[in-house]
Amino acid sequence: PPPPVDFPDPVGGYVARAVLVESWVDGVPMVEWAAGLAETAEERQQLCNTGIDAFCEMLFVHNFVHGDLHPGNVLVTTTADGSPRLAFLDAGIVVSYSEFDHGMLIDILGHFLNYEGYEGGALMIEQTAAQSDVSDAHGFCTKIGEMVNFARDTPTFFDQVGTSISMICNAACDHRVRVHAGFISIALSVKVVEGIVIQVDPAAVVAPRAKAVVIRESLKRKGRALLGRTARPGEDADAEARREAERQAQHRASEERGERERRRRAALARERAAAEQQAP
Repeated sequence: PPPPVDFPDPVGGYVARAVLVESWVDGVPMVEWAAGLAETAEERQQLCNTGIDAFCEMLFVHNFVHGDLHPGNVLVTTTADGSPRLAFLDAGIVVSYSEFDHGMLIDILGHFLNYEGYEGGALMIEQTAAQSDVSDAHGFCTKIGEMVNFARDTPTFFDQVGTSISMICNAACDHRVRVHAGFISIALSVKVVEGIVIQVDPAAVVAPRAKAVVIRESLKRKGRALLGRTARPGEDADAEARREAERQAQHRASEERGERERRRRAALARERAAAEQQAP
């Protein structure tokens, strides 16, 4: 079946690093299109769900974060049979994370959405470069667990994203944990899209649909890890092996930095103890 959302095509010969010319999309902004329908019209809900699903697939499956998905960049076009169809514009403003970072973000969100906050906090510490600088890892993970439990009644992390991010950032500052910028941008992207669809269908909810995609992808990653299959279909195995070697090298370097720091602190502690013993 054709993809549920259209994108303009780059025009050959008119694309450069600083210039992007794309094909014309004949449509109207989604909010303007919805204004011509009854508030209870079924088309509103169907098109909102299509947009939410397409956005979540783009973000959580294909690792493309649209950097400018405001209401003016979401158009409704009309097919040959008169059915409404979505189009996303300005896809040239896109961010992609490394495969390792994207997978880590998916796994952290998967823990949050499964109400495994402590485990999610532990993963956040794991992706912190200077782990030796973290103060009271258990305390940080406990606070993240409390944050996730706080969101239980809503019922998910995405429903309380503003408050949740504030709690995460406060805990990160208290315990000196580096929060990956992509984690916050993904969470905020979901809320931006929710703001758009609510203008079209006030009853629309993004969180449950986003949760389904995140948990599905997290389970897929766990399954591939259990089977020892890290490469995606069609991906070059040697390239994946090189990336894995790089990840392992980074991990070892981080452990070595941590060990040097622990030894330095231990030496300082011994020197202080010796000085106190010699003091009159």
